[in-house]
Amino acid sequence: MDNGKIYLAANNDLVIDHRLHRTAITLMETGLNPVLLGRKSCRKEEFPERPYQVKRLRMLFRKGFLLYACVNTRLFSYLLFRKMHMLVSNDLDTLPACFLISRLKGVRLVYDSHEFFTEVPELEGRRFV
Repeated sequence: MDNGKIYLAANNDLVIDHRLHRTAITLMETGLNPVLLGRKSCRKEEFPERPYQVKRLRMLFRKGFLLYACVNTRLFSYLLFRKMHMLVSNDLDTLPACFLISRLKGVRLVYDSHEFFTEVPELEGRRFV
């Protein structure tokens, strides 16, 4: 496999996401070039040095439907003009943008379904959400 970029998209602040960090390290060990995409929260924490590229996107909204719309809009516009080997959607929240980009660019999409949370009480009976 070539040394192509693999974008890993998540809807959280990457400062505290150790799972994505381990995934990126594993990808690097196999000779790939991971790029983590996440949102920048309002925390004042500095991002620790990482051996891979990290891009934290600023969001206009902090919660609710508008946050998820903003996340997908920002991800889509960022990824549209990037070359990539593969795309990983780490959350159900990032799947719409990643799916569209994968179809437009003809790249593989991997969905990490570790958070399949459609059955939680907060979402029951709320079809649109």
